[in-house]
Amino acid sequence: MKELFLKRLRVVFVVISIICLVTVSFSANIGRVHADTAVKEDYYTVLKQLTEQVEKEDHTPLQEKVTWKFKWLVFTDVTFNQENATPEHRTLDSNDQRYAKVVADDFKKSLEAANPNILVDIDLEMYTTPIQVTTSNNDFILHESQIADVLAAKVPYGAYDSIFAVSDSLGGGGVTKATYYSDITRGAAYSGIGLSKLHVNNYPEHSTDRTIEYSTDIALHEFCHQMQMAGLIDSYPDVHGSTTYGYTNDPKNGWMKFYTDYLTGNVKDPKTGKLIGIYPEMWRLTPRYLQEIVPIIRGGIWGFRPSGETDQSIDVLEKVYIPVDYKNMYGSSWFDFYFKVGSEEIGANNIKSSNTNVVQFLNFDNAIARMKVVGTGETTLTFPTKNGSYTYTKQVVIYDEKAAQVAVNGLFEAADVNQSIKLATDQQAIDNAQKLVNSLPDNIAVNLQAAIDRAQKELDARVSMPVLPTVTEDTKTIVIKGVPGARIIVHLPDGLEISKTVSANGEATFTIDNQVIGTVIKAIQSLNGKVSLEASTTVKQGAIAAPTMESVTTENTLVKGTGLAGATITIQAGTITYTGVITTNGTYAIVIPKQAKDTTITASQTKNGVTSSTVSIKVIDNRTPTAPIVNTIKDSDTIITGTGTQGDTIQVTTSAGVKYKSVVAADGKWSVTVPSQLAGTTISVIATAPNGKVSPKNDVIVLETPQEGKLTTNDFTISKDKNIVGTFTGDVVTFRVTIGSNVYKGGTLDKGKGTYTFYALDKAIQSGIFKIEALDKYGKVLDTKTANIVKTSTEIQVGTGTVTANGFVIHQDKSLTGSYTGDVTAVKLVYDGVTYSGGTVANGSYTFYALDKIIDKTKTAYMYGYDAKGNKIATSTISLSDAKDHNTNMVGIGTVQANDFTLYVDGNITGIFTGDVKSIKVRVNDTTYSGGSLVSGQFIFYARDKISSTSQVVVVDGYDSNGNKIATSTVTVKNKGY
Repeated sequence: MKELFLKRLRVVFVVISIICLVTVSFSANIGRVHADTAVKEDYYTVLKQLTEQVEKEDHTPLQEKVTWKFKWLVFTDVTFNQENATPEHRTLDSNDQRYAKVVADDFKKSLEAANPNILVDIDLEMYTTPIQVTTSNNDFILHESQIADVLAAKVPYGAYDSIFAVSDSLGGGGVTKATYYSDITRGAAYSGIGLSKLHVNNYPEHSTDRTIEYSTDIALHEFCHQMQMAGLIDSYPDVHGSTTYGYTNDPKNGWMKFYTDYLTGNVKDPKTGKLIGIYPEMWRLTPRYLQEIVPIIRGGIWGFRPSGETDQSIDVLEKVYIPVDYKNMYGSSWFDFYFKVGSEEIGANNIKSSNTNVVQFLNFDNAIARMKVVGTGETTLTFPTKNGSYTYTKQVVIYDEKAAQVAVNGLFEAADVNQSIKLATDQQAIDNAQKLVNSLPDNIAVNLQAAIDRAQKELDARVSMPVLPTVTEDTKTIVIKGVPGARIIVHLPDGLEISKTVSANGEATFTIDNQVIGTVIKAIQSLNGKVSLEASTTVKQGAIAAPTMESVTTENTLVKGTGLAGATITIQAGTITYTGVITTNGTYAIVIPKQAKDTTITASQTKNGVTSSTVSIKVIDNRTPTAPIVNTIKDSDTIITGTGTQGDTIQVTTSAGVKYKSVVAADGKWSVTVPSQLAGTTISVIATAPNGKVSPKNDVIVLETPQEGKLTTNDFTISKDKNIVGTFTGDVVTFRVTIGSNVYKGGTLDKGKGTYTFYALDKAIQSGIFKIEALDKYGKVLDTKTANIVKTSTEIQVGTGTVTANGFVIHQDKSLTGSYTGDVTAVKLVYDGVTYSGGTVANGSYTFYALDKIIDKTKTAYMYGYDAKGNKIATSTISLSDAKDHNTNMVGIGTVQANDFTLYVDGNITGIFTGDVKSIKVRVNDTTYSGGSLVSGQFIFYARDKISSTSQVVVVDGYDSNGNKIATSTVTVKNKGY
């Protein structure tokens, strides 16, 4: 809905009550909308055109027809429930409704007659449904809030420019609220008027003795209010002040002349003599058009101006000009910008001044942005919305009128703009003055600009200064540029004057002796009796050669060489710069730290502001490397690491004399891959520099890595076992077995499985015990275990017996049943390859709960019988059938799965169910609860008052439609936070 975009605005209405025939109340501001298609430039362009038209009193008609769309709603049955009086029932009969059309047509003709290029399109509708409204005493005009529902139903949003609500009123009267773009008024202006029979002589037709009807006069009055409330310009005629503009009430035509002049911009302001009112361009800005182009922030005002100056609208100003010595009405340098519309949308933290040396933003409080003048220049003030969709910008120029005046006056003799320019006035002086004048408002700059233009014209007619080249101590010839045909006179430092005429190519060539650095050469040129200003140049140091530099090794801490006496020598070693002064005998020696091989060192010299080219060398490697640093080496390491000097070659020699090499990397680190070495052996490491010099040796002892390991072992049975077997972990590499006084070492390890075997068939031949020890690679004991050596027992007997299984009917039986004989003490069910333990065995028969296990008759099922020692001694095949094959009175199949229950957090046990589950019960310890809700494969059961401890056993049972328990799930009870 279009109304939704209004949430982007918060329109503030200031309602002022005015006695207007009966009562007129209106808003001092209109509501504005920022549509997604709004284009800021369109809005400010039309606003500027409008402002210029008003300023010039330009009444040029619009070039094209503009349509204003009106909605007139005539309410034929209204009951006014007064606050402190009897309800008043007002109706309009068929004649009244006919007369309402006469008034609407009269209104249309009046507007179109006054403005030939305005088309008035009135949609007149009789609203015959009775309504009741609450109102104050004797107020029989319909306000927009009283008929909001009707407006919403009858008026499409944004379809009209103006709405008139018409109701019966004996004395007429009206009310206007400029609630443009509000939800209630459907984005249009709104007025309520009373339809009156006063001054009518031909009811219900148009009066024969009046140009317009009295009710039309009321409608025009309220429409003037609507146009005024658009707030497009700063000043409108006072709709209630017609007599102050010289108008009188015509008994036959009312105030029509005043309203017509008002709506055509022809009311003469007695104070200014200007014609004011609604100019042609204002008619172009219909409320429907404004919806499309108005920005979210507008109506900018410069407030708190100097004492005596009123607030100023800034929307149409390209730039706001403020003097640098600005003082507001309180004598301070701060000024305020505020906005009639959209200030609540501004993001205060994002307000910026592009040049804080000109204007600083202070704060944004109560919809007012406060800034401070700090210096001259131009800045852009930006006021973005909080969501970044739009930014209001304004250029502000802080100007210095006094400085501009002084600069312009200073161009002329005696600081008088009526005299000639000074001899010292040059183009730079004029440009500096022009820059200051450029920052002034046009009304202030006009006279100063005229003076600058005259100064520029006078300077252009003057002979220009000659242009001197750069002169060094070695220069022999100078070429001076000047005006062809002019005479140039050169004044040398020793007092000699030489002169020449400028050739046609604009140059004059002079030959001079070597000059002293720092002295000044001057020149002027003259032509046709006019003499230029004096030009000058200071003799400079000529180009100088690069210094020399001796070679530097990695052991040197001095850089030496030769250069110009007194020059500054600059040494760059790597990234560090060192400086010194070359001695009077032309040598230098600069202290630097020792440098790495191939470091680049450069040298240059500077004298009298001239710097030579550079000379560079690379540091020569002349060092004997120090012994490399070797990190700790353990017997488990296969990589030896350390640090040294970049580029050195590292040689690692093992205790076996095997050598391995590596080169120190740029980060000073090196590494060598070697086989792991035994603890206690010595590793020798040396470094060899690129120059072939070898470092002292660094011997490092290989350290032992702490060894850990565990083992388990099994008893050994004589005449049955061949090996002692068990498991191991960690660093175990071999085993030691002690049997009696005999000790044996060996064993075979499977490191992948973590198992071992130790052949003992020929060792463990007597009953007793044995000890087995796990050893590391150094023969140290990591773990010890003992076990038995036993002989084969011939007394162990396996029981005998039988089991017989009855058939099982799926969807009917819950338990398997059958009989047993002999030594059977337990049974197990094997269904579809899965073995289940359980059941009850007693007195020659057994039962085994299988409802939730056997579900498919096509699978195989067996019942196994076991003796007391767990030996399987009997088997019986189970015959499977399905009750569905015969009848519907069966036991269902299904599952329940309960979710975890968290104490003090969950109120319900929840979960899912499948199959034939139709109801559930919850068992908490020994108590069973019925209830819960099962919907779409999910169940819920309130249990907060039943479960209070994690120690409680909670189970959910699922039942089929016949009440058979067919599924079970245990609930995990958790504490809060786990």
